[in-house]
Amino acid sequence: MCGIIGIITKKDRNLIPDITASLSDLEYRGYDSAGLALLDGGVIRVYKCVGAPSQNLNSEKIKKSLGLSETNAKVAIGHNRWATHGEPSVINAHPHLDCRGAVAVVHNGTILNYAKLKEELIGKGHVFSSETDTEVIPHLIEDYLGEGLSLGESVAKTCRGLEGSFGLAAVSAASPELLVVAKNGSPLVIGVLKESLIVASSQNAIIRYTDRIISLHDGEMAELSAGGELVYSISKFGDASSAKVSRQEEKITGISMEDVSKGEFETFMLKEIFDEPASVRAALLGRSDKNKGDAVLGGLIDYSDYLAHISHIYFVACGTAHNAACVGKEIIESLSDIIVESAIASEFRYRKHNFPKLDTAVFAVSQSGETADTLESVKEAKRKGYKTFGIVNVVGSAIAEETDAGIYTRAGLEIGVASTKAFTSQLAAIYLLALKLARERGMSVQKGKEYITELERLPELLKKTLELSTEPTKEIARLYGGIKTINFLGRGIHVPVSAEAALKFKELTYIEVGSYPLGELKHGPMAVIDKESLSVVLSPKDELFDISKNSIEQIKSKGGKIFLITSEDARGDSGINKADSVLYLPVLKEKLFYPMLEVIPLQLFAYHFAKNLGRNIDKPRNLAKSVTVE
Repeated sequence: MCGIIGIITKKDRNLIPDITASLSDLEYRGYDSAGLALLDGGVIRVYKCVGAPSQNLNSEKIKKSLGLSETNAKVAIGHNRWATHGEPSVINAHPHLDCRGAVAVVHNGTILNYAKLKEELIGKGHVFSSETDTEVIPHLIEDYLGEGLSLGESVAKTCRGLEGSFGLAAVSAASPELLVVAKNGSPLVIGVLKESLIVASSQNAIIRYTDRIISLHDGEMAELSAGGELVYSISKFGDASSAKVSRQEEKITGISMEDVSKGEFETFMLKEIFDEPASVRAALLGRSDKNKGDAVLGGLIDYSDYLAHISHIYFVACGTAHNAACVGKEIIESLSDIIVESAIASEFRYRKHNFPKLDTAVFAVSQSGETADTLESVKEAKRKGYKTFGIVNVVGSAIAEETDAGIYTRAGLEIGVASTKAFTSQLAAIYLLALKLARERGMSVQKGKEYITELERLPELLKKTLELSTEPTKEIARLYGGIKTINFLGRGIHVPVSAEAALKFKELTYIEVGSYPLGELKHGPMAVIDKESLSVVLSPKDELFDISKNSIEQIKSKGGKIFLITSEDARGDSGINKADSVLYLPVLKEKLFYPMLEVIPLQLFAYHFAKNLGRNIDKPRNLAKSVTVE
């Protein structure tokens, strides 16, 4: 949630264009409101707006609003907000100031003890203007500056009193050549250039400037100074000694400026759907040995013996990643004797866990690697003695660092808030994991070879599925545009894909829809089936195809409309003739791989339906990409 940017330079210059461009790069993290603060001649100048920065932050307009003919400065900070405490408004937008307007702070995360801190600060005479939890931070810094502490010391002492998660950046009018940042549970990285340093809550706001970064770890802060030479100093804020930390620069990999461009596509989401053949190919590349019929997962190699003997797996994830994990449960239990539970991370943290510690693996699935509930679930699992593993996309992310080992999904940058290619890349990683676990539990070399052969076909089959689906889904979305009741239905491994389809549809269209196992219709959901309803049924020709046809008959008997997604080898089958619309997928020998293909037309169906309604595809209301708050 929320996007943070901070820039400090050797020489005074107009920083507004860079701040606004970076906030646009971070828009997927929040777009309820935005703002920036400049240090101009010992005075903090603040500009805020409601709405997305790409539409509401204009350099010339900002200069005029601030009453400045020139806006040269060495230090500036900016923020995109995803509202948690207080409605989207100019008052609640960041940056937030202290009583004298001499300290400005931008913050990502949640301060759990803000109410207590706010009460104490009001008792001391501090005046608050917003409903946010963030505003306690500049007031605390103000108090410590008043005690004679430096800005760095004041931020460190403030951080020691905060409970919850935060990535923050602070500036002070008294230190016009200093930028102080701190991290605890929310991402923060520093980009290194010759003439400037860039601080951001995501690498993709830095890639336009440099591919050299320094990642801050939880419990760390950095003081960035432009007084003379451009220098930075990293330390731990957890104790009064503020022990210094040495940190090597890293190179950004896996993303480029091309990733933050829509290219020929009208939206990032559509671009990312069409990226899926390439991203799945990247996830699979070099990760199988056909001669041995086995997966090659270098990130798990140190735990090969441990994983060879586990009998239980917990998947922990949220949203789309949880749906991918639910597909993973079906795959692993189909190929091995391992018992798998896919738990929603926000629930996993607060419940009893009965799987034995010594033969259980906890796999955390997350696109960003920063998902707060998933990260806390990993920490809770570790506290209870479980081995933990990550299936994440972002190298060096919090979950990647916190887990014992893991698999990177290699999906590249995903900017559209409604996740698409992250889902199929997570499935690719899970298919490889399932193969590795199955081969260690009796799957034959020949079966492994056949599995890999089919796995290697998936990128081309995804491309073919896109070709088969693009125009039909556009027409089907138009055809059913007036429908108010929609259910997504499937059996077996198709049930979690139905859940993902429903989630994607809700995110994009703002229409409440259902998702059920197909056989559950008669146990209640059948009550909503009528001539004004649509059932989207997933039923390729697998072992459950014949029984699924009975449910299609039941839906039609109640007058409901049916959009059926099936496989090409079902064409002409009398059981599907009653479907109102049918989309055919390429035929697969390994039926477990159908979720990878069938999600493509479901993503496109949601996309075109939402587009017809005039929705903001890349930035659905109330949502943000990386959920770094509980």
